[in-house]
Amino acid sequence: MCEKEIQMNRQLQKCFSLVVSAIILFSAKTKAQIDSALEAQLQQVLNLQVQNFNNNGVSACVIMPNGALWKGTAGVGENGVAITDSTVFHGASITKANIATLLLLLAEDGVVNLDSSWHKYVTNLNVNFDTTITIRQLLSHTSGIADYLEVAGSGNYVTNDFTHAYTPVEILENIVSGIPDFAPGTDFNYSTSNYLLAAYVAESVTGHPVQQELHTRIWDPLGMTHTHFGGFETYAEPRAGVWWNFGGGLLNYSNDPETSMLTYGYGGANIVSTPEDLAHFARALFTDTLLSAASMSQMQVFSPNSYATWTAGYGLGIHHAYPFASSSMLGHDGDYTNLSDMYHSFDYGFTLVTMTNTETQWFLIFTQMYNTIKNYINTGIQENKSSEDIILYPNPAANDLIVSFGHTTKNVELTIAGITGKIVYTTFVTETEMIKVDTKDLTPGIYSVQIQTGGFLEVKKLIVTK
Repeated sequence: MCEKEIQMNRQLQKCFSLVVSAIILFSAKTKAQIDSALEAQLQQVLNLQVQNFNNNGVSACVIMPNGALWKGTAGVGENGVAITDSTVFHGASITKANIATLLLLLAEDGVVNLDSSWHKYVTNLNVNFDTTITIRQLLSHTSGIADYLEVAGSGNYVTNDFTHAYTPVEILENIVSGIPDFAPGTDFNYSTSNYLLAAYVAESVTGHPVQQELHTRIWDPLGMTHTHFGGFETYAEPRAGVWWNFGGGLLNYSNDPETSMLTYGYGGANIVSTPEDLAHFARALFTDTLLSAASMSQMQVFSPNSYATWTAGYGLGIHHAYPFASSSMLGHDGDYTNLSDMYHSFDYGFTLVTMTNTETQWFLIFTQMYNTIKNYINTGIQENKSSEDIILYPNPAANDLIVSFGHTTKNVELTIAGITGKIVYTTFVTETEMIKVDTKDLTPGIYSVQIQTGGFLEVKKLIVTK
């Protein structure tokens, strides 16, 4: 078998695994229910953001440890139309987490080497960037390439002509400074320029538009039907609009074309999506569905120099949530044309995404929703007792777990997930009275046992001991 065939087979196997995992996760998300009291509290947070904190339109999605999904909206978007759960927002720098994931997937397939120079893959650019800068240094913001979005007057490139469609080559050659902030690998500076170049590398090595690779490898398998590479593909969903300060004060740009806004953020700040889609992405990423264990380990190598800045520790396209630096909260935020926050809590096992179409206080919505969920969870797992016939024993379990149904039950899907949401066991049985699970290799701790059969999803708490 030739190398090309081997790579194709690896990609097909990876896509199949991703689709199977996505189906399992989707099934749990759509059946499990969040407590009505928590739903009311979360919706109240969104309502108050519009009423008291000058947000025009907000949207959020939560996936709880047991797979239960909640989504809520408040306020209005473009043309005064009420925000719905299909209204798309600008994800801003959440784009970086998607691009980093794509590059790691390409590295897994041997298409790109993270420790090779960007210049190995892109030779047609007329730029003064150090040719020794590696792909890894781009993704970790340790390249030294200056950030074109942060220079004075950068907003004028957007507002001078909203219909102008920027190309990555145009930005790299004419807008990004050729004067480095520091020598490659010697320091850290968050720079969207890094991801613009990284996305262009992905496009160059695959020979496909970067949005095609994102759809094929990530978005389509995860069912992210409302996610687009803004400015480079069309979409029909209602738009959240833009209330932003490009240098002349906070203004309503919702009636202006989005072309310059989105194309100017190519690869680093131009994703268009919904909180639900991004929650699916983050959930899959941080429960080891998308990347191999080796790639995930690389993603979580945080630059030592990054801890002194707002990122509170930056890896490869992910960082700790700034207000929660002492907590295990990983993901990415976005602060360009819209404000967005996408994080997974390893302490409590939930995934949370919040988005607003208005430049207001950074992390305000996310912080309030995070605290609401944290206070509700407390122990980490909420049980959903819809059938008293289903019994788990012994519980705590050391070597074996018996799941008894009390009678013959058909088409049973059993899934066990850890506190972070990572699935550690799954099985499907067409007809049975009980299922026996070997638990001796499970790490001691609290798990969520999800039993789906008929028209309901049962969620029970399991404690594993040794």
